[in-house]
Amino acid sequence: MPSLHCLHEVAGITAALGTGDRLLSVLFLVVIFGFDDPAFKIVSRLALLGVLLHRPLLRSPALWAVMAIVATLALIQHWYSADNHKYLLVYWLWVVTIASRLGAGADKFLLFNARFFLVFIFLGAALQKWFSPRYMSGEMFEINFLLDGRFRAFAHLVGIDKSVSEAALMRYTTLQNPTIEIVDNALLLPATDRSRLVALVATWYDFLVQVFIGACLVLNRRIADLLAHAALLFFIFTTYLPAPVFGFGWTLVILGFTLTKDRFPRVALTYFAASVAVLLYQLPWREWVLA
Repeated sequence: MPSLHCLHEVAGITAALGTGDRLLSVLFLVVIFGFDDPAFKIVSRLALLGVLLHRPLLRSPALWAVMAIVATLALIQHWYSADNHKYLLVYWLWVVTIASRLGAGADKFLLFNARFFLVFIFLGAALQKWFSPRYMSGEMFEINFLLDGRFRAFAHLVGIDKSVSEAALMRYTTLQNPTIEIVDNALLLPATDRSRLVALVATWYDFLVQVFIGACLVLNRRIADLLAHAALLFFIFTTYLPAPVFGFGWTLVILGFTLTKDRFPRVALTYFAASVAVLLYQLPWREWVLA
């Protein structure tokens, strides 16, 4: 059993990491994984500079409102190409903006929205996937492993030969050739038993872990929450190594940290470690593997 002194030390470290009632991590999310829009970059970097020079700015409703407005305009302008996590980022910026005006009620508001957000993300995604034959059949992951360059290194690591991916990509490029007629615009891509197996494992892992996390958080009980956070941390550590959607991973870290900072200090520290891992996953290991 850990000593009371040890638990107090962990809580103290976690509180330090959660400077500004969990807001500093959101600001880093905005700067590192925000929009490429020039106006948004300028505003977010000026906000970070201002907070580093004058820490009380972190709680300024005006600062968060400006960033939320600029982010919303950037999303409207680039809605057709924006990643899913950019929509989540805008939502969370507005949550933080409102929370910064609530005073003593800010923590309760953030906690409610963090839980709602995670339940909505995971159960909503699982429901959508369940009714998608293309997803549940494993087709989506198999196509990604064969054609998406971002997954090529991971596919190679799990035994999908590079020659198979290259052959599939060559076949796929024929769809872009205006001189070649393809019946029904449909092609049978070369694949192997290994690519099929890996795709099915990835599909069911992704689906089941999302259902489990969402269902546990809906219960809002201590044991269920601990199980949910353990699964969420496992999901973050394992998913964002092969899947380079780092902004989404960092968003999940912030939501998990928000829920655990005061209630489960040790778990909150693990979320901090997960945030570092997501950053390290951006190292060019994929190029090293393929080389």
